[in-house]
Amino acid sequence: ANPQTHPDAVIVPEVTEITPEIEASAGGVGSARGTGGMATKIQAAKAATSSGIHLVIASGTEKNAITRVLQGEELGTLFVSRENRLQFRKRWLAFGAKIAGSIVVDDGCAKAIRKAGGCSILPAGVFAVQGEFLPGSTVSVIDKDAHELARGLVHYSSAELEQIKGCNSGEIANILGHKNFDEVIHRDDLVIL
Repeated sequence: ANPQTHPDAVIVPEVTEITPEIEASAGGVGSARGTGGMATKIQAAKAATSSGIHLVIASGTEKNAITRVLQGEELGTLFVSRENRLQFRKRWLAFGAKIAGSIVVDDGCAKAIRKAGGCSILPAGVFAVQGEFLPGSTVSVIDKDAHELARGLVHYSSAELEQIKGCNSGEIANILGHKNFDEVIHRDDLVIL
């Protein structure tokens, strides 16, 4: 909680995984001096930890905060990097590529994505399509609660996905008149956030 509005708030010394609960606890915008509030800082922590980088969020009003953190003092919250560092291509996909739209996945697909190693996204797991995009575009993969789970290169356009969402891969050719891939996004082209 924000210590300025909740005097009983305590610092979380370490976060090993950024869960939807952690994101929800970030709340809204910050102070007049801050830009974007805690939610923006959590997104920066996601980017850093997914790229194999530890990150500390500490108060800028603390004297010599950076030096103290670098000397090992527990000051603020340490976000621990993931052990499996992303390859350059996946790092670009996760944080450098322009997001062209989103696909909303059902609960079963969201659960499979959250498992270690992730999975390919099949049409059956797609619940909704947001935005307009072409095959090869980078899209955000979100759950029904609008939490971003992953980003990936999509094999079908938004118009095609509207037609095949919720269908089995075996039905793609009958619906579209062609089938380039079984997957909407192959696991090799998907970065879990």
